[in-house]
Amino acid sequence: MKGVKASALILYVLCCIVRSKSDGDQPATCKAGEILGTRDVDNADAELNAFNQLVKPILIPRMPDTEGSATVRNYLVSKLKALNWHIEEDVFQDVTPYGTNTFTNVIATRDPRKSKKMVLAAHYDSKNITDRNGNVFIGASDSAVPCGILLDTAVHLHRLLTRSRKYKYQYITPQIVFFDGKEAFKFWTDRDSIYGARHLAKKWEEENVLPNVKLFVLLHLIGTSDVQFVNFFKQTTKAFKLLAKKERYLKKKRLLHYNEITLFNKHPNFESGIEDDHIPFLHKGVPILHLVSAPFPSVWHKMTDAAAHIDYYTTLDFIKIFRLFVADYLQLYTILNYRR
Repeated sequence: MKGVKASALILYVLCCIVRSKSDGDQPATCKAGEILGTRDVDNADAELNAFNQLVKPILIPRMPDTEGSATVRNYLVSKLKALNWHIEEDVFQDVTPYGTNTFTNVIATRDPRKSKKMVLAAHYDSKNITDRNGNVFIGASDSAVPCGILLDTAVHLHRLLTRSRKYKYQYITPQIVFFDGKEAFKFWTDRDSIYGARHLAKKWEEENVLPNVKLFVLLHLIGTSDVQFVNFFKQTTKAFKLLAKKERYLKKKRLLHYNEITLFNKHPNFESGIEDDHIPFLHKGVPILHLVSAPFPSVWHKMTDAAAHIDYYTTLDFIKIFRLFVADYLQLYTILNYRR
């Protein structure tokens, strides 16, 4: 009888080892499927429709201190509150070329109890441009689509994190920031631009928040077919390489629509910087990953930067890469392993 028990014990241990090795070999497709939200490559139409519904309410004129700005801001806040993110509205006033205006940054934090932050940011205001026919600039890539991408990220993080008890032991939380007043009212100067970013960087410095920002990711000028991204900062080379790695993985698995196009260029461009909402944070020593199309899209600051010119397939490719990148940075792969 002892011999039978011993044999059974040995067989059980061997089975556990085999199962453990099998689980270790699986994570690529299994975990990617969970993080991407689907394992069905042919589900692109559903993904596109879902993203279209997310971004559509943002595709209106939304200059600071206007009704359109309030409408979009309320929409962003309502979507994130529904996902149980903690919301802070950072309201302030500043002098513009047209007088004093009120601005409101939106700061959404998944878990305010965690001190360390991965900040994901975009501006939600649109530039004040009206053509001779009275048409008002929409700014789909600048930056309605990036805002939609951040909402999509929040949706998928919610699905992952609410199913994982282990997440409460992680030391870092995602934080989404929607900046107001990025665009110049008249001409781009140090004073007439990035109102919201300048205000928040100063506020966070005074509150000693900046040392807890482990990575600041800024999305900008995304949504057209002619986007491409380079690494601007040596300090965040590792993060940019992680994005490129996720793109190669998805191509290998043929999970992208445009497998022949490379979005994340492996050749860095450390000599060229673009003035954007990250600048006040960069000057204060925050690690920056600037995901702005370089060169700028052909529709930049043109009336054609509207819903009709969004390339949803290219945008969905970016979204898939970005979902995996954020999940990896937040160590959600480890969490999914625990759930096995």
